[in-house]
Parts: sequence; C-alpha cells; structure tokens
Amino acid sequence: MPSSSHNFAYTALVNPSDITLDLTNPHITASQLWDGLLAKARAAEGFVGGAILSTTVLDESINEDGNLVINREVVFSAMPDAKPVHEKVTAYEPSQVDFEQPNGSVISNVISEGLHGELYLTYVFRWMHPGLSAEEVKRVMEKEKMGAKTAVQATLVAVRKLVQEENAARKSAV
Repeated sequence: MPSSSHNFAYTALVNPSDITLDLTNPHITASQLWDGLLAKARAAEGFVGGAILSTTVLDESINEDGNLVINREVVFSAMPDAKPVHEKVTAYEPSQVDFEQPNGSVISNVISEGLHGELYLTYVFRWMHPGLSAEEVKRVMEKEKMGAKTAVQATLVAVRKLVQEENAARKSAV
C-alpha cells in the first residue's frame, strides 16, 4: 500500500552575514524569535506567506508539563472554501512549537543554535494525506516543499518587522 504521508524539513539562518543588520533590518535574538513564534501561533496569517488566511484561537491553557497549549482553527489558502482545520499548538519554551492536526499531520517550528552561536529556524513537516494515491502525494509534496521555504522566510520577515517596531517604540519612548 502506498504511503499517504511525507516528511521533510527546511532550515534558514536567522541573521545571515550577507544582509546588513540595522534599525530597518534588525538582528533577531532567540528570545525575540520565540516571541514571534508565539505570535504566529495566535495569528498565523501574518507569518506564513499567505498559506493561512485566518486564525481563530479557541482557548489557551498550560498543560501538566507547564507548556502553553493553544487550540485554534485555521483556514488554509489552498482550500479557502473548506471547513477550518483544528490545530492543537504546544509550545516547548524556548525552542519548539508543535502544530498538530486531526489527520495526524504535525508541523514543528524549531529554534536552534549552531556551533558558533548562529541562530537557525527550522520547520519540520510530517504531512498526512489519507486517501491520496502515491502519485497525488508526490504532486502535493512538491507544492508543500515550496510552501515550507516560503513560510520559514516569511516568518523571519514578520519577526524582523516586529523587532523593528519594538525598537522604534522603545526609541520614541526615550
């Protein structure tokens, strides 16, 4: 029986050396990136390059391990007329946020550090597509891989903008 799932990951350097980091393009710290991922969990449409049209937070709680859990519904742009998809979001501070869907799909956003202190953001995907043929899964996978790259880069752009706004607000308060 052909697999109706696929797994892949995409990683981006958060503060690449080939861009000029300044007031309009600020350096992002691990703490700021974490705050950005929590904001993304509550309002994904501003972070994933158009992949999600809307986010509705249903509730927030702290689980028995002390982790933030957000139950939300999202509408994906690939299926705007479909019912919202429920997601359980679990935040494992300070390095990982998991997004679990009822069909078994799981997306993890992981903050990590390299050997020399460089900061990375990785999205790990386990997409489940029950009922699709192997050929259909292959076509869907190519689209999802491109979407993953866009989502990681769009998240970094959105977090950089939040940091820029935070810096501007701090500067104007002085």
